[in-house]
Amino acid sequence: MRAMPVFKNRAKVKIFSYTVSALLVLLALSVSAAEKIRVATGEWVPYVSKAYQHHGAIGHVIEKIYQSEGIEVEFGYFPWARGYQMVKDGVWDTTMPYYCSPEREKLFYCSDPIAEGQQVYFHRTDYSFDWETIADLKGLKVGATLGYYYGEAFEKAERDGFFYVQRIASDETNFMVLMKERINIFPQDKDVGYAMIRRLFNEDERKLITHHKTPIHTKSLHLLFARNNEKSKHHLDVFNRGLKRMRSSGELQGYLQAMSDGVYIEGGAYEGVKK
Repeated sequence: MRAMPVFKNRAKVKIFSYTVSALLVLLALSVSAAEKIRVATGEWVPYVSKAYQHHGAIGHVIEKIYQSEGIEVEFGYFPWARGYQMVKDGVWDTTMPYYCSPEREKLFYCSDPIAEGQQVYFHRTDYSFDWETIADLKGLKVGATLGYYYGEAFEKAERDGFFYVQRIASDETNFMVLMKERINIFPQDKDVGYAMIRRLFNEDERKLITHHKTPIHTKSLHLLFARNNEKSKHHLDVFNRGLKRMRSSGELQGYLQAMSDGVYIEGGAYEGVKK
């Protein structure tokens, strides 16, 4: 008669063991299924770079916002047109940094603006170049990068064959082509352009390239989320909420100032709010 309680205890032990095992499996599944956002981007110093701490200032902003919500962030570096297409196709979740053009808004949700970028025309110092309107560019050989938007006036002139546009895969190659005088001008964000020039050329070569003082436009930079991706609205809302908090606290401006100061290049990373 005393064997019965022992049998019950063994059964309880087995049940407890199965319960613990099931909980461990559920925990493992929960960890493996942790939410992740995949960010397609490209080298666009000083805003974003694989070589920079936290992928640069904009990468740092993205990390901070999503990680604070328990969302893992993965960055992938691709040619711009390829990364854009992969987000459009739902293979990756978002791409950045981009201008938010009317054409893009048909396919993508644009995040709230992160930073302002001024686009200018770069040219060689030994090439006499002046412009005020798009009409001044008639007949010129203009460099451009695949997947970039240069403003409606430029895009229309390109479609109409008003000037000759050579679109290639990377900004760096465009600067090399400009240095070799195979194109007359190359439109690029001013800060990005000079960062690339410092990296690509020696001191004497750098003196051969300058920019025109008249900007093509000054536009804000955004994340793009494909409208046909069911996760996009959620990722967009999380990012915009976090960006609003960062802007209110001064943290966002701190990251952008750190970018200007070269903190991310030097191997450090801005972690606090600059007052």
